[in-house]
Amino acid sequence: MSREKVRLLHTSDVHLDNRINGRDDESAAQVGLRRVVDEAVNRGVDLLMIAGDLFDHNRVKQPTLDFTNEQLARLDCPVVMITGNHDCFASYSIYHKYDPTAYEANVHFIRDDAGDAVKFDDLGLTIWGRGIIDHDPDNRPLVDVPGRSDDEWYLGMAHGYYVPRGAKAYSSLITAEEIAAAEFDYLALGHVHVYTEIEHEGTRAAYPGSPNKDQGAKDMTAALVELNPSTGVQLSSIKLD
Repeated sequence: MSREKVRLLHTSDVHLDNRINGRDDESAAQVGLRRVVDEAVNRGVDLLMIAGDLFDHNRVKQPTLDFTNEQLARLDCPVVMITGNHDCFASYSIYHKYDPTAYEANVHFIRDDAGDAVKFDDLGLTIWGRGIIDHDPDNRPLVDVPGRSDDEWYLGMAHGYYVPRGAKAYSSLITAEEIAAAEFDYLALGHVHVYTEIEHEGTRAAYPGSPNKDQGAKDMTAALVELNPSTGVQLSSIKLD
């Protein structure tokens, strides 16, 4: 299959917690997720990527889960998500009680500790991702990434801390060498709450920032990713406030 034009919205680090209020008094996390979904719907994107830390911790209660389901149900496009360090897939994970794929057929949740791939034949792309299973300093999100198997778009998802060449002193480390070796056309990152673009040897990558105004730089942002067979990967920061 030849490559087609595809438009994606990439978010991470929503950090939903148990502060779930009514529509007139929503928490910053609620507002953030709602704005992300608004943007996806209004722009008519082909896919939404959630690169970890949808939840702030693994003790979220039913009202938070209900709100999450309500927002995901508004989407007509597929959703691909991984876990982060705050909502990791450890033995105590909320995701052992809550399976987002059970509520919405369009949600694809990558939870295998070795990583896994989701293929979208209609979009001509494959997404490989690995979330955080346990928040361990030795976790390496981009170790042993499988190479691309065809000429379709090949995207990655990971939650961790990118460092330039030579730096080592971080948990969930993502290195320049690993990004370069992964063969992704685009790598959707999560963990850093400020919009940041990265490129190594043909792979474009970005942290989308956070849609939650209480996090990090206080900006509400997401990443718009446009895949074009003629011009390659185009990235832009989307303001959500």
